[in-house]
Amino acid sequence: MTPPSGPLTGLRVVALEQAVAAPLCSRHLADLGADVVKIERPGRGDFAREYDTFVKGMASHFVWLNYGKRSVVLDLKSPEGKSKLLQLLAGADVFLSNISPGAVERIVSRDELEQLNPRLVTCQISGYGPSGPYRDRKAFDLLVQGEAGVTANTGLPGAPAKPGVSLADLGAGIYAATSILAALRARDNSGRGEHVHVSMFDVLAEWMSPLLLAEREGGVDIAPAGTRHATITPYGPYVTADDVTLNIAVQNDRQWQLLCEVLELRALADDDRLTANSGRLTHRGVVEGAVADAVIEWPSANLEQALDQVGVPWGRMNGTIDVAHHPQLEADGRWRPVSLPAGETVSVLASPFRFGGYQDQVTRQVPSLGEHTEEALRDWLATEGVVNG
Repeated sequence: MTPPSGPLTGLRVVALEQAVAAPLCSRHLADLGADVVKIERPGRGDFAREYDTFVKGMASHFVWLNYGKRSVVLDLKSPEGKSKLLQLLAGADVFLSNISPGAVERIVSRDELEQLNPRLVTCQISGYGPSGPYRDRKAFDLLVQGEAGVTANTGLPGAPAKPGVSLADLGAGIYAATSILAALRARDNSGRGEHVHVSMFDVLAEWMSPLLLAEREGGVDIAPAGTRHATITPYGPYVTADDVTLNIAVQNDRQWQLLCEVLELRALADDDRLTANSGRLTHRGVVEGAVADAVIEWPSANLEQALDQVGVPWGRMNGTIDVAHHPQLEADGRWRPVSLPAGETVSVLASPFRFGGYQDQVTRQVPSLGEHTEEALRDWLATEGVVNG
């Protein structure tokens, strides 16, 4: 398998990964041209292979996160497996991992890696980071979302909800990719690799910052608002006369006046209590009730056109089936072919990177378990001038 060209062509990544966070990071590196070797356990491999069978018998998460990589099976509890891992790491640029806390260090220590390959950038993703009382906890997305307060602030008071996507995993994967690229840039200057650690909890705590600041600095415990916005109104879903749900997002006081103009809410527009968002929050029930009563009188197409004309932002509350066939994705050519191990071809969304005219048109492949074990070792060691003994 020859990795497609891209901005990261020539970059070699060894990923000791499972589930979502690290696989998302390494897949994005592969999207940009890196040669990613995914290390899997003998027998079962990445347990995400078994999540479901929705994509022609394969797990949807695994197909999404692992196309464009090489699968190498190594028994890292055996001397032979560890030896082959070290051979790969000797020629690698990046070593990415998200296995259980302490597991990487039991396989290969930081000192061993430093001696083996001083230019190696290492990145570990964990639930809570390398220090602190939670450092040894195993962590999965829901657990970290709960600890970070995301679920409690996503539903309604007394009815917490988990977002439909794995925010802790996805955020950690993106921060890991950013950290790796920064560490590679630092290596350009210093000639030596860097070690970075990304904590899923830290990522979500960062994203919770507005609510945390309101609590710590203002003594305000902001209640969850469901599909509404916790601190801005009107900002949320409203049902039209033809039973279409539109999200209307008023971001500033000028847009509030424009919305009142469209909906003919002159009394609210002239109400000094509602001129600023802080006042609208205080009288949230009045504002949202009046907007809902006005929107229900409008056919959706007419209201969309009227909002567009004055510049009030809106969007539809789509279901999954709507997004799967969304005209924006179709018009942009975002669906790309990916080959499965059995030979079928399915469509997946191309990565959202858009820069410099780079657009990957190569048909990627989802690897079968261990498909590239001999190939990757042969290719990498031959390039490094190493004889596999």
